Amino acid sequence: MPQPLPSLASLRSFEASARLESFSKAAQELNLTQAAISQQIRLLEDRLGGALFRREARRVKLTELGRLYLGLTASALHDMESAFETVRALARPHALVIKTTPTFASYWLLPRLNAFQRAWPAASLTVTAVEASSGQFDGVGDVAITTGQDQWHGFITTKLFDIDLVAVASPAVARRTDLGPFLAGNTDAIIHTMKRLDDWALWCMGAGVPNFHLERGTILFNSALSYAAAEQDMGIVIAEEAMIADQLAAGSLVEVHSAHVPSGRGYYLLERDHRTRKPIVDAFIHWLQQEMRATTLLLSERRGLGLSSSQG
Repeated sequence: MPQPLPSLASLRSFEASARLESFSKAAQELNLTQAAISQQIRLLEDRLGGALFRREARRVKLTELGRLYLGLTASALHDMESAFETVRALARPHALVIKTTPTFASYWLLPRLNAFQRAWPAASLTVTAVEASSGQFDGVGDVAITTGQDQWHGFITTKLFDIDLVAVASPAVARRTDLGPFLAGNTDAIIHTMKRLDDWALWCMGAGVPNFHLERGTILFNSALSYAAAEQDMGIVIAEEAMIADQLAAGSLVEVHSAHVPSGRGYYLLERDHRTRKPIVDAFIHWLQQEMRATTLLLSERRGLGLSSSQG
């Protein structure tokens, strides 16, 4: 039969002592006495059946058992603390918990969120970034914003916009990119996004140019990293046009080709089915849809002015 789990106080005392290499410093951080920390560690060691620390003159050092236990428990403790803070945030007046992808959070939502906070100064906002493919949109939250093809069950889904793919780079990279060799597939200045490995193939098919395979260029984990790398002159990336609307307007990214290729995906707003909307959620969704329309209008105006390509 499994033994009862150690107390959270013991785990927190252990983690702080291991990180600070000191019972006294751990006591200061946790607002406890050094004797209380020592007692929690002794209780934990008794439960485990072995020493977690070597006591030295002015500090403590982890034993092999201690290092093993820290590696197995540190992330779990962090997850418990994160879960507590998330649920506590939900209980606050005017609380709004938004889950979205790292790219949407970094490139679209955060640059605009000040406007919502000015309109709702009492709002208490929590933004959590999780990968679209991770399945974590099922957890705690008032709304989620993610990309896909309307495949979520148990949610009310609202499409915010369709995703068009464009080939973009920094102005410096765009200036030195010879369009002829690029369209023939002859360049190594390519950025691939691990989370969207099909995007180059989709864009190339739509643009009528040869595909750029993975053996050429740089591979980065997600779109947020890829766009940042492109802004730092690392190469050409296939971007979701609406996500980089601000960068296109500011000129930190420019299009190296005029093709705008539908991806077959969209960005969706997800709400839990059968959940009563709070007034703050109503306000956020109304604001979000207004901002989405403004982004769409900005991109349409750019195309109408012939600003969609740096190469003419």
